[in-house]
Amino acid sequence: MISNDAAFGPRPGRQGPRRHKYGTTPRNHVLKRRLLAAGMTAWQLADLLGVHEHQIDLEELPDLPVRVLLELARRLDMNPADLMAGADDLFERPRQREVLDRRPPGAARDALTLITALAHADGPLTADGLALALTWNSFRLAAALDHARTHPDAGGALALRHVPPDGYTATPRLDVLRPDQADAVTGRKKPHASVRGPIQPAEAEVLLRVWVDGGIDTGDAAQRQALEDLAAADMVTRGDLIDVLPDHVAYSLRMLSEPSPPTDTPQVADH
Repeated sequence: MISNDAAFGPRPGRQGPRRHKYGTTPRNHVLKRRLLAAGMTAWQLADLLGVHEHQIDLEELPDLPVRVLLELARRLDMNPADLMAGADDLFERPRQREVLDRRPPGAARDALTLITALAHADGPLTADGLALALTWNSFRLAAALDHARTHPDAGGALALRHVPPDGYTATPRLDVLRPDQADAVTGRKKPHASVRGPIQPAEAEVLLRVWVDGGIDTGDAAQRQALEDLAAADMVTRGDLIDVLPDHVAYSLRMLSEPSPPTDTPQVADH
């Protein structure tokens, strides 16, 4: 008797002995057992799925469309993760929307949402801007802000930062990396421009001179360096004739008076 292979030529696909990757041979055996239990051959299952018989193999499955993998898992009563190595975490991961819908709003989760939103924003946002973007009322936003302030780890690797006078942003936490690690990653000895530590004495003198005189003693090298550092951090605005302090810096140094609260008493016009 002449075999089918001899009569019609070799079947399409890879020829020669298969070289299974490490760990696929035992799982292929499980796949064959499921086929026997289902009362189907690999050819019959492949025909139902619209693929070739040689593709019903764990080495070939990652190249198949997702719909084929799901139908194969459904036919053999298997978890889809069993058909693809490394997919366990992916298939066990819950949908974010379902998790959010099942749980009532809480300050801890709202704080994480708040910090994540600030990380996505192009720049600092005010409380009103955050409430509008997140469609929250003022009470929910206030609770989230309070939780983020009192729990520095609420945002994971990010922390809530106040940008005077009324803005908020999110930046990397400063207590995770050692100073040498942070220097090696950023490539410089100074922190991010948007995150400032306590000002140094030379910087304090420069800020006072800019506020009072509009400039510094150009003959003092320490003041010149401090002015360059402050300008790079957007804490001083350089000018052709004089230098000035931006409003948010002047406000944070209490050099600008706070706006007077509105009064509810209407003004009576003089007649």
